[in-house]
Amino acid sequence: MPNILHIDHPLCRAMILHQGAQLISWIPTGTSDVLWSSDISHYTSDKAFRGGVPICWPWFGKAFSPAHGFARLMPWELISRDDTNSGVHLEFRLSDSPKTREIWPHPFTLTLQMHLGSTCEIQLNIDAPIPTTGALHTYLSTSDIAHSTISGLGDCYSDSLQENTHVTTAEATLQIHNEVDRIYSHPQSENLLTTPEQTLRLIHQGHSDVVVWNPWIERSAEIADMEANDYCHMLCIETARISKPFDKHDSMGLVINVKLD
Repeated sequence: MPNILHIDHPLCRAMILHQGAQLISWIPTGTSDVLWSSDISHYTSDKAFRGGVPICWPWFGKAFSPAHGFARLMPWELISRDDTNSGVHLEFRLSDSPKTREIWPHPFTLTLQMHLGSTCEIQLNIDAPIPTTGALHTYLSTSDIAHSTISGLGDCYSDSLQENTHVTTAEATLQIHNEVDRIYSHPQSENLLTTPEQTLRLIHQGHSDVVVWNPWIERSAEIADMEANDYCHMLCIETARISKPFDKHDSMGLVINVKLD
């Protein structure tokens, strides 16, 4: 069995993988799971688990191998846990090792602070000798992608499906009708994801970009750890530092609030 930390608190239930310090489930009391995870993704050492909030670092995308960096593939150390009336506060740490230096020959220390209660708060702190990029690659759940909308993304994005063409749009909200892979470079600090069952308020902190991804029908069929209709029930809205890399000492965070409809 994988090394999973289970949280059972009056305000929420949650699960975190020690590999990647990856939050894979967060269920505020009285709601369904806010995060989406694939039912057929396997908990395998050195293989990314599809779902929840993977940490992409020290690079975003496929510029180097492995794609999206190695932070989500490495076991993190749980430094502290504090259970209070307002929720559970956790801190994880990942530092360089012989294994990481085979991939990226630099010293570093990452700390991840996570507060889980009626809200979900995640902050990634970076201490590294050179600029890096990354993202909180958040998979969010919806009962029907065709009846879900996102607002607050801004009017400018780079379209990864069109050779990173820069696009200016007048759309106030985005509704997904086909494959989408966009990097919004002037997003607002808050996005609203409205689904048939609830509205999620996403507050981005220390970010330069917001990435939106849904593989839709054809791309889903090519992904081994996604079932044919999974695209209907998930949407990635990612807090990211791509156009403006992290400084040597930097941080980025995400807060998720749930408003039931």
